[in-house]
Amino acid sequence: MGYSDPNFTVRREAAVPPTTAGATTEGAKFRSFQAMRLKKAHFGVTIAGTATDHGYNIFHGTTSIGAVVVGTGAIGAAVHSAALDETVGSMEQVSVKSLADVVGAVQVVYEYEVTPDAVVS
Repeated sequence: MGYSDPNFTVRREAAVPPTTAGATTEGAKFRSFQAMRLKKAHFGVTIAGTATDHGYNIFHGTTSIGAVVVGTGAIGAAVHSAALDETVGSMEQVSVKSLADVVGAVQVVYEYEVTPDAVVS
């Protein structure tokens, strides 16, 4: 399959279990068996935060690749990261780590596209 194949041009999404409330808590872990390019991370508030700095660092492995401030957004509010455009290899982990707020929680949806690699199953 070439880069112009529809399989490599369609955006995909992965919704992971909601984060757990707590300062500097890692959650929303995601891995794909296919190599991918992480385009953005989308956050839906499930428990409103109480601090204006309620937010998340986005990690590829142990490297921070972006951050999002959710603030005191109401339940159901949506916040989106800037464009990430991060190349993620097969089975490498993507996750988020909360900032200072100890109350708020979110549902994270990762937006990505598959990238061709040498392994075809």
